[in-house]
Amino acid sequence: MSIHRLPSGYRVRWRKDSKLRSKNFRRKVDAERFQNKLIEEHQNSDKQVALETSKLTFEELAEYWIENYAEIHKAPSSIILDKQQLRDHIIPTIGKIDIDAVKSIHITKIQAYLVRENTLSIKTINLVISLIYKIFEDAILWEFCNTNPCKGIRPLKQPAQDFSFWTLSERDEFLTYAKKRNFRVYEIVAVAVHTGMRKGEMEGLLRDTLDFNRKEILVKRSFCQKTKNLNEYTKGKNIRRIPMNPFVYEILVTRKNLFDHQKIFEFDFMHLSWRYFKPIQQALGISAIRFHDLRHTFASHLAMSGVSMFDIQQLLGHRSIHTTQRYMHLAPDHLSGKTDILMPKREEHND
Repeated sequence: MSIHRLPSGYRVRWRKDSKLRSKNFRRKVDAERFQNKLIEEHQNSDKQVALETSKLTFEELAEYWIENYAEIHKAPSSIILDKQQLRDHIIPTIGKIDIDAVKSIHITKIQAYLVRENTLSIKTINLVISLIYKIFEDAILWEFCNTNPCKGIRPLKQPAQDFSFWTLSERDEFLTYAKKRNFRVYEIVAVAVHTGMRKGEMEGLLRDTLDFNRKEILVKRSFCQKTKNLNEYTKGKNIRRIPMNPFVYEILVTRKNLFDHQKIFEFDFMHLSWRYFKPIQQALGISAIRFHDLRHTFASHLAMSGVSMFDIQQLLGHRSIHTTQRYMHLAPDHLSGKTDILMPKREEHND
């Protein structure tokens, strides 16, 4: 591979598949850039051949998987989590073992160790095993190995999760208090509890997503606290529209004259919970919930008001209706009296 000077420019010559090839450029910088690209492709090709013809340790496979699958198909925040799980829980155990030598017993021991250590939730332990499973499935696809040692490993059973939410009176008590003492917190909480948007979606809300004619919010972006990036997608990778009720419209219409690229809420969301949200809850003596539970509050109040699960699913942006159905368990009082129909009827006797 070489660059040759021509009367009218520069020529890059290289050999591919035993054939000599060339390409001309007017500027030297363009010729050098093309040559560097060829060198990089050649190095990657050599690396691929080395991977295919040598024994891979799991650590080498995981590195290759991050580079060639995760960084292409997964969100940056998910890649960060994958790298943390590999570093903390997987590589120290099976990282130095050849992938052909990794057996089901190794995966079972990882699962058992994490359970005994009792520092991770059952959900997280299942995610660790699922990550190993996914890496081996792709390794089989790439013909690096023939079997997946995670096959047959049963995931741990997760107990049903309960969710905290405010009653209507607690919601209104918080908003009344915040409106008088911290108007910015009032606006954020009010919009969250009336739209069900996630914190990242609210932080990523720009003026161009507000349609005041149709009174709708277009939810299509999300701010990631881990990467500090504004992503052009939401958690579920879908776009949804949320109607502005009069309460939300009154708050957002004050931003009508912002430029399209300006944020709707210029606020430090990272410190919102412990600096503002929790102190107000403590001052009022109302149920202590997380900011994300405002989303649960929104959904549970809709369910208790008779809104269909399908409509709630669309408003929340859930991929599966099964995720939405869990909100029925957030409102046990809504079922009060429903079993009275089973009571025997009293016979009336006339004197």
